[in-house]
Amino acid sequence: MLSGQSITAVISSGAMEPGILIQNERVKRGWSQADLAKRLGISQPAVKKIESGETKKSKHLPKIGQVLGIPLEQLDPALSRDGQGNVNQLSSNGSSNPALHIIPSTELMGENDLPVYAIVMGGRGALVLENEPYSYTTRPKRLVGHKDGYGVLVIGDSMAREYNENDIAYVDPRLHPKKGDPCVFQGTRDDGTVEAIIKYLDRSPDASDTVYYVSQTNPPKRFTIKKADWQKIHVAVGKESGR
Repeated sequence: MLSGQSITAVISSGAMEPGILIQNERVKRGWSQADLAKRLGISQPAVKKIESGETKKSKHLPKIGQVLGIPLEQLDPALSRDGQGNVNQLSSNGSSNPALHIIPSTELMGENDLPVYAIVMGGRGALVLENEPYSYTTRPKRLVGHKDGYGVLVIGDSMAREYNENDIAYVDPRLHPKKGDPCVFQGTRDDGTVEAIIKYLDRSPDASDTVYYVSQTNPPKRFTIKKADWQKIHVAVGKESGR
């Protein structure tokens, strides 16, 4: 049950304190701290500390913003791409590839039933896609009802700024990849291990090509990878920030 305490807005430099803003939005929805905690996958005491201001910087703020529909710059300007509440439109290598934007809470629907697979460092230094989901998250609207959709937990910083470590990339295998798309490439090795990388597709695939033309953002780099080594290519359609 909700507590009967009144909600008082604390104003600092014309902006509402993040904790109070979070509390106000939670109460508007008729949720208790425990209700919000369940939706975030964290503890009720953690929510209490964030709302009270005891915890001022939290990795859960992006998820809170999604669930409550609060713009990230209102919770912490550093959560925006340039630290000033603006989202960069170009990747860090200056290309026209679109950044993979955080999907707002209004676009998230249903239960937490979208499987999220972790990409972990393998024994040979390769990035290995685990064969069992490490967790589940809420589906973006475009993946509702499509059981083949999935999420990938990003590690490493080769795509930093667009994809930061611990971000979850939402993937739609039904889409035909085209130039500029952020894509998850998967390759099954002789021992059955599935490796995966996330890169931008710099040229639309052609049946006669033996390679994919790809790029990354950190450091800026364009290169090719062999189609024979990467048998699957799936398009990423958005992300959940891990910050």
